[in-house]
Amino acid sequence: MVKSREERYRAVCDLFPELRVELIGGRVVVNDVGTWQHNTVISRLLFQIVDIAAERGWAIWPNITVFLGAHADRYVPDLTVVPPDPLIEADDEVHGNSTILLVDVVAAGSAYDDHVIKPKGYALAGAPLYLVIDPFQQRVKLHSEPRDKGYAGETTVSAGKTLAMPSPWDCVLDTGRLLGS
Repeated sequence: MVKSREERYRAVCDLFPELRVELIGGRVVVNDVGTWQHNTVISRLLFQIVDIAAERGWAIWPNITVFLGAHADRYVPDLTVVPPDPLIEADDEVHGNSTILLVDVVAAGSAYDDHVIKPKGYALAGAPLYLVIDPFQQRVKLHSEPRDKGYAGETTVSAGKTLAMPSPWDCVLDTGRLLGS
C-alpha cells in the first residue's frame, strides 16, 4: 500500500524524534542538529530580540513545526516567535498566521529551500515576517507583507548593515553582530 506524503512524513518524524524533520515541496527532509557556527548565529539573534519578546509577552520557540494548511508542507524554522495564546494545530504545530517572526539560518544543504521554497509557503500561510540569515552569502533577508503568491516586501542587507524590523517589532537588528563581522 502506498502511503500518503503526510503518512511518510509522520513515519520519519517518529523514526527520528531527535532531528528536525520537514516536508518541503513534497520531499521529506531530515536535518541534522545545528553546528556550533549555526547555533552561534541563533544565540546572537536571541541576544538582540529576547528583551523585546519578553517585554511584550511573546514566546520564542526553537523547535516547532509551522502548520501551513491541511494538505501543505510542514516547515521547522530555527526560531519561531509567537504571541500569547497562538493558534495551535497539534502539540507540535503552530499556525503560520499565528506567528510574529520565523527565522532560518541557512545551512549548507538548505539554501534553496530557505531562499526559494519556504518564503512562498510561509507567505501563503500568512506568516507576517520571515527572516533568513545567510552566513555563506554574508546577508540577511527579511520577507514581509505576505500575499497569495509570496511576500510583497523583501529587504536584504549585507553583514555589518542594520536591518529595520517593522511593526510589531519596531527595532533595528545589527547584522554585523549576527554574522560576526
